[in-house]
Amino acid sequence: MDNFKIYSVTDEYIDYLRIIEPNVYSNKVENRIHTRKYIGTVLEMNGYKYFVPMSSPKDTDYQMAGGNRVIRKSIVPIIRMIEKNNGVRELKGTLRISHMIPVPESELILYDLENEEDKDYKALVQAEAIFIRKNASKITNNARLLYKQKAANEEVGYVKTALDFKKLEEICKDYEKNL
Repeated sequence: MDNFKIYSVTDEYIDYLRIIEPNVYSNKVENRIHTRKYIGTVLEMNGYKYFVPMSSPKDTDYQMAGGNRVIRKSIVPIIRMIEKNNGVRELKGTLRISHMIPVPESELILYDLENEEDKDYKALVQAEAIFIRKNASKITNNARLLYKQKAANEEVGYVKTALDFKKLEEICKDYEKNL
């Protein structure tokens, strides 16, 4: 398995996790666009393959500075994927490290970008994939830091709202036993 490519996760596994941990992002079976579940990248940590979901830009990804709307800086739980075109910064999406989940390899699906029919969406995902590969080290470092902080029950605000990675690892192990 190649790390830092774009993947999705099977509906069955997401549904299984969400029964026990409802804050895991939904695959949005009812309202998919582009046959799109949520997609993200994968890194290895603590003996697990961790899926880091991507999200579309939200209003909360921006702030006002000097009367201008500007992109907020990345923080440990949220990495903002920014592309520069002719000196103009554009927010393509975010990586939600706070919502990363351990996933059995059998439940990961490599995203088939070549067969994406929507040209605009294909270009967006390509730009995000380039950002992810260029920033693999930062993504890994942020993920490891947040994992460590969550395991230590640190009282930082963003740590409290992150998923319980250790609990999810136990759920992942149980799922693999039942396969």
